[in-house]
Amino acid sequence: MNSFLFFLFSGISLMSSVSVIFVLNPVDSVLCLVLTFISAAMLTFLLQIEFIPLVLIVVYVGAIAVLFLFIVMMLDIKLSSKADDFFKYLPFGTGITIFFTAAFFSELTNVFSTPEALNHFFYQEENWFLVLNTGSNIQVLGKALYTEFFIFFVLAGIILLVAMLGSITLTLKCNKTVKNQVFSRQLSRNSSKAIFLIRS
Repeated sequence: MNSFLFFLFSGISLMSSVSVIFVLNPVDSVLCLVLTFISAAMLTFLLQIEFIPLVLIVVYVGAIAVLFLFIVMMLDIKLSSKADDFFKYLPFGTGITIFFTAAFFSELTNVFSTPEALNHFFYQEENWFLVLNTGSNIQVLGKALYTEFFIFFVLAGIILLVAMLGSITLTLKCNKTVKNQVFSRQLSRNSSKAIFLIRS
């Protein structure tokens, strides 16, 4: 039974995650993202880990994914201009991606340039049975996250930063037809230059 549920939720997670990328409608894409989170949480429940799937459902499904859904529903997205915008920003996006990738791998090689650092990161052994018995579930997760898997924690922060910048970029609209008021110029005008006599 557990094997059947594992393959079922794995297939749902795989199909929904692929649909997030390839679905054209952004609302359907966010709904597929919610389904991916739920199926991943069910997979974690099968491993008899209760804390992580509850956090995944409450935080990601209950807050972030629903917020994405409301934002996408409020945006005026034109699907016809998606291809034009993609090729318009492709050089800029490619340059930014190459820059951050090169910076990340350069810093990674500097950190792990010595054999001692590599041995400390990849071959450090620890008796996790003793760790599990010394604290609560949250303490064990914090110890593992900030010691053994700190690089993945930093990568998660970078991904959240990119998502935040992307949402700000999507909601920022610059309409050139709208006339903006410059209050500094308006307040600096005097009456001799502001009042004109027009003869009919």
